[in-house]
Amino acid sequence: MGKFIKYLSPILIAVCVALVAWAIFTTPEDPTVDNATAVGSLLVWGYIIAGVAIVVAVFAAIWDLIQKPTGLKGTIIAGVAVVAIILGAYFIANGHDYQILDIGNQTFFERGETVIADASILVAYVAGAGAIISAIYSAISDALK
Repeated sequence: MGKFIKYLSPILIAVCVALVAWAIFTTPEDPTVDNATAVGSLLVWGYIIAGVAIVVAVFAAIWDLIQKPTGLKGTIIAGVAVVAIILGAYFIANGHDYQILDIGNQTFFERGETVIADASILVAYVAGAGAIISAIYSAISDALK
């Protein structure tokens, strides 16, 4: 599996770089180039990569639990924490009452899209704060050893 990932990673990175370059360097002023297609393709690629990453992460976690069932308690606690953070972010976002302007259509986004976007931002904030706290804790605990 290690060799597979070793050779697959550069290919995936190259595809990502090519799609980002395509999306960046297509100019909307050029009538022959459809910039929306470039950006749409980049978004679809991102969704595919995210979906595959989620499936692989879940499969790897299940496989690891099958191999070493002693870590089941920690996995359940982590899973409950993730679900709690996502649900908390959703309920907080659902309580906000504001509209996001859709500039392309000169309207506002629907309520569901606004709640999902806001919840996603809140989850990203919590994940970022967790990463910062983990880095600080790790640095302090390593310094004290």
